[in-house]
Amino acid sequence: MKANWIVAEAKKADQTADQVVFENQAVKDSLDDLLLKQFWPVIWICLDGSGYDYEPQKNPEMVSEPFFGSLTRSLNFALFDNGKIFFRGKLSCSKKGWMIESEYFLSLVKKTKFEVLQELLGNTRFCGNPPTLIVDKHREDDFYQIHFQAGNGAGWGRMGKDSIDARLKHLIQTNSEMYEHSKDGQITIEELGSFLTVAYQVYEAY
Repeated sequence: MKANWIVAEAKKADQTADQVVFENQAVKDSLDDLLLKQFWPVIWICLDGSGYDYEPQKNPEMVSEPFFGSLTRSLNFALFDNGKIFFRGKLSCSKKGWMIESEYFLSLVKKTKFEVLQELLGNTRFCGNPPTLIVDKHREDDFYQIHFQAGNGAGWGRMGKDSIDARLKHLIQTNSEMYEHSKDGQITIEELGSFLTVAYQVYEAY
């Protein structure tokens, strides 16, 4: 009779705990192996080639996340400039499929023109998933902080691992290019079109 993994994990549980979460160790190991051996080398090469500081440097940590009853393991990664984060990505995998999530943090100076802010926040191509704005009145350089978010995924039958590799490469490259357009904290009316053209590649709502 095949051993029940739930019973096996229950025997390991801390009986003094108020809550216990059971994870199929074989599935967990399989997903971690997929993330670490298939996808992490691609992510690391892109992060390292960006020219910016990044995390993790090595030995990425996978974390578990609930996803409609399926064990999902996620790998987080980020790019920094002078200690300030400007991009964060996450790749999540389960037995059923995968998900890639992306966040871009745009900081703009106080003197940024209203027309620029209006177009960034109200652009029709972002309407299904618009950026959000925070104002930090104590800082001149990061006075406006705009947060872009995006995510997409699919079942394993719809897309192969090579296609996911390509998406990861494109994601990191695009967010690096966005930062190149805005790293000095300024986007003029004349520069806005170029920035948006790059941003649409990841953050446009469909």
